[in-house]
Amino acid sequence: MPLTKPAKRHFPMPWKHFSHAKLEQEYSPSTCVDDIMIYIQQYIDDSKAAKEHLQHHANLDFGDKRCQGLDYFPGLPNMPLVIYIHGGYWQELSKDESCFMAPSLNAKGYHLVVIDYTLAPQASIHTMIKQCCQAITWIKQQKWPLDAKQIILSGSSAGAHLAACVLGAAAREQHGLTRDTFNQAILFSGIYDLRPLINTYVNAPLKLDTTQAETFSPGLKSSHHFPPCKLVWGDHETSEFKRQSQHYGNLLLADDIPCECLQIPGRNHFDVVYELASLIAH
Repeated sequence: MPLTKPAKRHFPMPWKHFSHAKLEQEYSPSTCVDDIMIYIQQYIDDSKAAKEHLQHHANLDFGDKRCQGLDYFPGLPNMPLVIYIHGGYWQELSKDESCFMAPSLNAKGYHLVVIDYTLAPQASIHTMIKQCCQAITWIKQQKWPLDAKQIILSGSSAGAHLAACVLGAAAREQHGLTRDTFNQAILFSGIYDLRPLINTYVNAPLKLDTTQAETFSPGLKSSHHFPPCKLVWGDHETSEFKRQSQHYGNLLLADDIPCECLQIPGRNHFDVVYELASLIAH
Protein backbone atom coordinates (compact mmCIF):
# COMPACT_ATOMS: atom_id res chain seq x y z
CA MET A 1 0.00 0.00 0.00
CA PRO A 2 1.25 3.53 -0.70
CA LEU A 3 2.16 5.59 2.34
CA THR A 4 -0.33 8.26 3.26
CA LYS A 5 0.32 11.52 5.06
CA PRO A 6 -0.75 11.30 8.73
CA ALA A 7 -4.01 13.08 9.43
CA LYS A 8 -3.71 16.44 11.14
CA ARG A 9 -4.70 16.34 14.80
CA HIS A 10 -7.94 18.07 15.72
CA PHE A 11 -7.44 21.14 17.87
CA PRO A 12 -10.67 23.10 18.53
CA MET A 13 -10.88 26.61 17.11
CA PRO A 14 -13.32 28.64 19.24
CA TRP A 15 -11.16 31.68 18.47
CA LYS A 16 -12.52 31.59 14.90
CA HIS A 17 -15.67 33.24 16.29
CA PHE A 18 -13.89 35.95 18.29
CA SER A 19 -13.81 39.60 17.31
CA HIS A 20 -10.32 40.90 16.59
CA ALA A 21 -10.30 42.75 19.91
CA LYS A 22 -11.36 39.60 21.78
CA LEU A 23 -8.71 37.52 19.99
CA GLU A 24 -5.94 39.93 20.93
CA GLN A 25 -7.17 40.08 24.51
CA GLU A 26 -7.24 36.30 24.87
CA TYR A 27 -3.69 35.98 23.56
CA SER A 28 -2.34 38.85 25.67
CA PRO A 29 -1.39 37.31 29.04
CA SER A 30 -0.78 40.77 30.51
CA THR A 31 -4.54 41.47 30.42
CA CYS A 32 -4.86 39.28 33.52
CA VAL A 33 -2.42 41.26 35.67
CA ASP A 34 -2.33 44.88 36.81
CA ASP A 35 1.24 45.55 35.68
CA ILE A 36 3.36 43.10 33.73
CA MET A 37 6.53 45.03 34.55
CA ILE A 38 6.24 44.00 38.19
CA TYR A 39 6.85 40.40 37.12
CA ILE A 40 9.53 41.24 34.55
CA GLN A 41 11.41 43.20 37.20
CA GLN A 42 11.04 40.26 39.57
CA TYR A 43 12.59 38.01 36.91
CA ILE A 44 15.49 40.45 36.55
CA ASP A 45 16.07 40.91 40.28
CA ASP A 46 15.76 37.23 41.19
CA SER A 47 17.96 36.13 38.29
CA LYS A 48 20.62 38.66 39.28
CA ALA A 49 20.50 37.43 42.88
CA ALA A 50 20.79 33.81 41.72
CA LYS A 51 23.96 34.62 39.78
CA GLU A 52 25.41 36.60 42.68
CA HIS A 53 24.89 33.85 45.24
CA LEU A 54 25.14 30.56 43.34
CA GLN A 55 28.03 28.88 41.57
CA HIS A 56 27.34 28.95 37.85
CA HIS A 57 28.91 28.98 34.41
CA ALA A 58 27.55 31.75 32.18
CA ASN A 59 27.38 32.10 28.41
CA LEU A 60 28.59 28.61 27.57
CA ASP A 61 28.89 28.35 23.79
CA PHE A 62 26.89 25.43 22.40
CA GLY A 63 27.87 26.28 18.84
CA ASP A 64 25.56 29.04 17.62
CA LYS A 65 27.07 32.53 17.75
CA ARG A 66 23.71 34.20 17.05
CA CYS A 67 22.69 33.86 20.71
CA GLN A 68 24.30 34.01 24.16
CA GLY A 69 24.67 30.29 24.62
CA LEU A 70 23.47 28.86 27.92
CA ASP A 71 23.96 29.21 31.67
CA TYR A 72 24.67 26.19 33.89
CA PHE A 73 24.01 26.04 37.64
CA PRO A 74 25.60 22.81 38.97
CA GLY A 75 23.71 20.71 41.49
CA LEU A 76 24.77 17.76 43.60
CA PRO A 77 26.52 14.74 42.03
CA ASN A 78 24.23 12.24 40.30
CA MET A 79 21.15 14.44 40.65
CA PRO A 80 18.71 15.27 37.83
CA LEU A 81 19.21 18.07 35.32
CA VAL A 82 16.47 20.60 34.58
CA ILE A 83 16.66 22.35 31.21
CA TYR A 84 14.58 25.53 31.00
CA ILE A 85 13.51 27.46 27.87
CA HIS A 86 12.34 31.01 28.55
CA GLY A 87 9.20 32.71 27.24
CA GLY A 88 8.57 36.19 25.86
CA TYR A 89 6.41 35.41 22.81
CA TRP A 90 9.50 34.38 20.84
CA GLN A 91 10.52 38.06 20.64
CA GLU A 92 11.44 39.26 24.12
CA LEU A 93 13.53 38.30 27.18
CA SER A 94 16.60 36.06 27.29
CA LYS A 95 18.28 33.54 29.55
CA ASP A 96 19.69 36.43 31.60
CA GLU A 97 16.26 37.19 33.09
CA SER A 98 15.26 33.55 33.27
CA CYS A 99 17.38 31.79 35.89
CA PHE A 100 15.27 32.96 38.82
CA MET A 101 14.29 29.37 39.66
CA ALA A 102 17.93 28.35 40.21
CA PRO A 103 17.92 28.81 44.02
CA SER A 104 14.86 26.61 44.58
CA LEU A 105 16.19 23.92 42.22
CA ASN A 106 19.74 23.98 43.59
CA ALA A 107 18.33 23.78 47.13
CA LYS A 108 16.96 20.34 46.17
CA GLY A 109 20.23 19.33 44.56
CA TYR A 110 19.05 19.68 40.97
CA HIS A 111 21.29 20.93 38.18
CA LEU A 112 19.85 23.71 35.99
CA VAL A 113 20.58 24.87 32.47
CA VAL A 114 18.85 27.93 30.99
CA ILE A 115 19.02 28.08 27.20
CA ASP A 116 19.21 31.21 25.08
CA TYR A 117 17.90 31.39 21.51
CA THR A 118 17.76 34.04 18.81
CA LEU A 119 14.58 36.11 18.95
CA ALA A 120 12.21 37.19 16.19
CA PRO A 121 12.43 38.94 13.80
CA GLN A 122 16.13 38.00 13.61
CA ALA A 123 15.22 34.32 13.67
CA SER A 124 12.28 32.15 12.66
CA ILE A 125 10.56 29.71 14.99
CA HIS A 126 12.16 26.92 12.97
CA THR A 127 15.60 28.34 13.81
CA MET A 128 14.69 28.68 17.49
CA ILE A 129 13.65 25.02 17.68
CA LYS A 130 16.89 23.92 16.02
CA GLN A 131 18.94 26.09 18.41
CA CYS A 132 17.25 24.56 21.46
CA CYS A 133 17.87 21.05 20.11
CA GLN A 134 21.48 21.96 19.32
CA ALA A 135 21.98 23.25 22.85
CA ILE A 136 20.58 20.07 24.38
CA THR A 137 22.71 17.86 22.11
CA TRP A 138 25.75 19.84 23.29
CA ILE A 139 24.69 19.43 26.93
CA LYS A 140 24.46 15.65 26.49
CA GLN A 141 28.09 15.62 25.34
CA GLN A 142 29.40 17.29 28.50
CA LYS A 143 30.91 15.35 31.40
CA TRP A 144 28.94 17.12 34.08
CA PRO A 145 28.42 15.21 37.37
CA LEU A 146 24.69 14.65 36.94
CA ASP A 147 22.33 11.77 36.30
CA ALA A 148 22.08 11.74 32.49
CA LYS A 149 19.07 9.42 32.70
CA GLN A 150 17.08 12.08 34.53
CA ILE A 151 16.78 15.11 32.28
CA ILE A 152 13.67 17.23 32.81
CA LEU A 153 12.67 19.64 30.05
CA SER A 154 10.69 22.73 31.01
CA GLY A 155 9.59 25.98 29.47
CA SER A 156 7.11 28.78 29.98
CA SER A 157 4.71 30.36 27.47
CA ALA A 158 6.61 30.56 24.16
CA GLY A 159 9.29 28.50 25.91
CA ALA A 160 6.70 25.79 26.62
CA HIS A 161 5.84 25.77 22.92
CA LEU A 162 9.52 25.42 21.99
CA ALA A 163 9.94 22.69 24.62
CA ALA A 164 7.00 20.76 23.13
CA CYS A 165 8.61 21.09 19.70
CA VAL A 166 11.89 19.79 21.16
CA LEU A 167 10.00 16.81 22.62
CA GLY A 168 8.63 16.17 19.15
CA ALA A 169 12.12 16.32 17.65
CA ALA A 170 13.37 13.85 20.27
CA ALA A 171 10.42 11.52 19.62
CA ARG A 172 11.31 11.55 15.92
CA GLU A 173 15.04 11.32 16.75
CA GLN A 174 15.90 14.56 14.96
CA HIS A 175 18.65 17.16 15.51
CA GLY A 176 20.79 14.75 17.53
CA LEU A 177 18.10 13.95 20.11
CA THR A 178 16.74 10.51 20.92
CA ARG A 179 13.57 9.16 22.47
CA ASP A 180 15.33 8.58 25.78
CA THR A 181 16.79 12.09 26.03
CA PHE A 182 14.17 13.27 28.55
CA ASN A 183 12.50 11.40 31.37
CA GLN A 184 9.84 14.04 32.06
CA ALA A 185 8.64 17.46 30.94
CA ILE A 186 6.95 20.33 32.77
CA LEU A 187 5.34 22.91 30.48
CA PHE A 188 3.91 26.16 31.81
CA SER A 189 1.15 28.14 30.07
CA GLY A 190 2.14 27.12 26.58
CA ILE A 191 0.68 27.76 23.14
CA TYR A 192 0.36 24.48 21.29
CA ASP A 193 -1.72 25.71 18.34
CA LEU A 194 -0.20 28.79 16.69
CA ARG A 195 -2.99 29.39 14.19
CA PRO A 196 -4.94 31.93 16.31
CA LEU A 197 -1.85 34.15 16.49
CA ILE A 198 -1.71 34.81 12.74
CA ASN A 199 -3.98 37.86 12.86
CA THR A 200 -2.72 39.31 16.14
CA TYR A 201 0.03 41.74 17.07
CA VAL A 202 2.13 38.75 18.17
CA ASN A 203 2.69 37.75 14.56
CA ALA A 204 4.21 41.06 13.44
CA PRO A 205 7.82 39.91 13.99
CA LEU A 206 7.08 36.22 13.41
CA LYS A 207 5.38 36.62 10.01
CA LEU A 208 3.71 33.22 10.21
CA ASP A 209 1.32 32.15 7.48
CA THR A 210 -1.22 29.37 7.91
CA THR A 211 1.08 26.64 6.62
CA GLN A 212 3.92 27.70 8.93
CA ALA A 213 1.59 28.04 11.91
CA GLU A 214 0.34 24.50 11.33
CA THR A 215 3.86 23.14 10.78
CA PHE A 216 5.11 24.55 14.09
CA SER A 217 2.05 23.68 16.19
CA PRO A 218 2.85 20.67 18.40
CA GLY A 219 -0.85 20.32 19.15
CA LEU A 220 -1.43 19.32 15.53
CA LYS A 221 1.14 16.52 15.60
CA SER A 222 1.49 13.11 17.19
CA SER A 223 2.98 12.98 20.67
CA HIS A 224 3.90 9.29 20.57
CA HIS A 225 7.19 8.53 22.38
CA PHE A 226 6.98 11.65 24.56
CA PRO A 227 8.06 11.31 28.20
CA PRO A 228 5.54 11.82 31.02
CA CYS A 229 4.38 15.44 31.03
CA LYS A 230 2.88 17.99 33.37
CA LEU A 231 0.96 20.86 31.81
CA VAL A 232 0.67 23.71 34.26
CA TRP A 233 -1.01 27.12 34.20
CA GLY A 234 -2.05 29.79 36.65
CA ASP A 235 -5.49 30.43 38.06
CA HIS A 236 -5.36 34.00 36.68
CA GLU A 237 -4.90 33.42 32.94
CA THR A 238 -7.05 33.99 29.89
CA SER A 239 -9.52 31.29 28.89
CA GLU A 240 -7.59 30.60 25.67
CA PHE A 241 -4.29 29.95 27.45
CA LYS A 242 -6.08 27.59 29.81
CA ARG A 243 -7.89 25.86 26.94
CA GLN A 244 -4.72 25.37 24.94
CA SER A 245 -3.03 23.52 27.82
CA GLN A 246 -6.14 21.52 28.71
CA HIS A 247 -6.70 20.31 25.17
CA TYR A 248 -3.03 19.56 24.58
CA GLY A 249 -3.14 17.45 27.72
CA ASN A 250 -6.09 15.54 26.29
CA LEU A 251 -4.12 14.84 23.11
CA LEU A 252 -1.14 13.56 25.10
CA LEU A 253 -3.42 11.22 27.04
CA ALA A 254 -5.00 10.05 23.76
CA ASP A 255 -1.50 9.06 22.64
CA ASP A 256 -1.02 7.11 25.91
CA ILE A 257 1.45 9.63 27.31
CA PRO A 258 1.21 9.95 31.10
CA CYS A 259 0.07 13.52 31.57
CA GLU A 260 -1.11 15.61 34.50
CA CYS A 261 -2.83 18.97 34.04
CA LEU A 262 -2.58 21.42 36.92
CA GLN A 263 -4.12 24.84 37.48
CA ILE A 264 -2.20 26.55 40.29
CA PRO A 265 -4.36 28.69 42.60
CA GLY A 266 -3.30 32.29 43.05
CA ARG A 267 -0.75 32.20 40.24
CA ASN A 268 -0.79 33.94 36.86
CA HIS A 269 0.92 33.50 33.49
CA PHE A 270 4.10 35.18 34.72
CA ASP A 271 4.68 33.84 38.23
CA VAL A 272 3.39 30.26 37.91
CA VAL A 273 6.84 29.11 36.75
CA TYR A 274 8.15 29.81 40.27
CA GLU A 275 6.43 26.50 41.15
CA LEU A 276 8.87 24.50 38.99
CA ALA A 277 10.96 22.97 41.77
CA SER A 278 7.88 21.74 43.64
CA LEU A 279 6.44 20.02 40.55
CA ILE A 280 9.34 17.73 39.67
CA ALA A 281 8.35 14.10 40.10
CA HIS A 282 10.78 11.80 41.91
